[in-house]
Amino acid sequence: MTITFIGHGYVGLVTAAIFADLGNTVWCVGRTKEKIKKLNKGEVLFFEPGLVEIVKRNLRAGRLRFTLDYAQAVPPAEIVFICVGTPSKENGEADLSQVFSATSEIAKNLTNYTVVVTKSTVPVGTNEKVKDLISKLKKKEAKFNVASCPEFLREGTAITDTSHPDRIVIGTDSKKAQKILLELHKPINGERVLLSIKEAEMIKYVSNTLLATKISFANMIAFLCEKIDIDVEKVLDGVGLDKRLGRIFLYPGVGYGGSCLPKDVKALIKTGYQFGETMNLIKEVENINQEAVNRFCQKITDTFKKNKKKKTIAVLGLAFKPDTDDLREAPSLKILTALKRRKPDFKIKVYDPQAMEKAQDYLKDVVYCKNPYQAVKDAHALIIFTEWNEFRQLDLKKVKKLMQTPIILDGRNIYDPEKMKKIGFKYLGVGRR
Repeated sequence: MTITFIGHGYVGLVTAAIFADLGNTVWCVGRTKEKIKKLNKGEVLFFEPGLVEIVKRNLRAGRLRFTLDYAQAVPPAEIVFICVGTPSKENGEADLSQVFSATSEIAKNLTNYTVVVTKSTVPVGTNEKVKDLISKLKKKEAKFNVASCPEFLREGTAITDTSHPDRIVIGTDSKKAQKILLELHKPINGERVLLSIKEAEMIKYVSNTLLATKISFANMIAFLCEKIDIDVEKVLDGVGLDKRLGRIFLYPGVGYGGSCLPKDVKALIKTGYQFGETMNLIKEVENINQEAVNRFCQKITDTFKKNKKKKTIAVLGLAFKPDTDDLREAPSLKILTALKRRKPDFKIKVYDPQAMEKAQDYLKDVVYCKNPYQAVKDAHALIIFTEWNEFRQLDLKKVKKLMQTPIILDGRNIYDPEKMKKIGFKYLGVGRR
């Protein structure tokens, strides 16, 4: 098929690259000349393992093309996917301005029959507005149907998640559109979930909010375990062995971040309000997530409460999760910003394998290091914000020798407290003894 993606962020570019790799002709429409120029050279604008190779391969084959021109990319397409951002407004509502802007441009350039699919995460009822807007702006002879196909990819594993998904959700009121979308997805395994547009819109928000709930639940239990002086990881290991529950996402730490969970939790709360539901449980999910950030920041400042001398703090990890350079809603930024406010005389040295270039737009008054050992040299404490595998494999005896005082504040519980004690560290995790 010939298909077009509006947007070349995580969702748009990854999905476009995978469908091109399956033999389709794929267009990607962007808004910035510089970015389109880079993409046409095979320069991917964010870090995602394996993506550069797929993009370059399909550029060489002529199956993947990038443009600024809707008039070039929309008319030949059988399917047009809307993959633009839907960030949170200040009131928590999803900002749909990019969705409607893209819809307007699509509508003006429709010629034959086209399936217009919203892949962006949008509140219930958005596709109805998309349909009305297209009907109003399209040429008389152009025919179309709308559909909702939410994505479930995770940054860091986006290639696998797109190629081998658990499920493919297709929400549409048109049998013709459904048939075309089933045909497109034929080479991809995964359970087919066929339902109405509104049900499809709702699935993504509910999925992400439930994942966020598991993280906040784990943090709430960690708060209690610290008070009781027991190890939350041992408790949750026991809980996770129950096949009804599992351990996935049941991990305490410094809270969830990224482009999806924070905004989707807020948007579902807002949707509830619009329909007269209080959404109290989900509001507490959000509150506990903020509490996890606050408590960890307090743990850092309490560590040096009695000592007024200037301290050097080493930080390993800035991205909100490993295998990405994404800093959106990253707990590291929130905590480091608060820490600089509370302790302006602290010297902060940071290292992250991928996110440091982007971090320089947010964190100005810190020292960026070339490797973990440079970061920990002469530090009075080491803080871990991201569970990169290379941090699990550090020579911890070398780390201890390089540090002024052997204190580790582990925001992701990647180390064994007993092992840390034997090496000679004072080790503070989240919910650990």
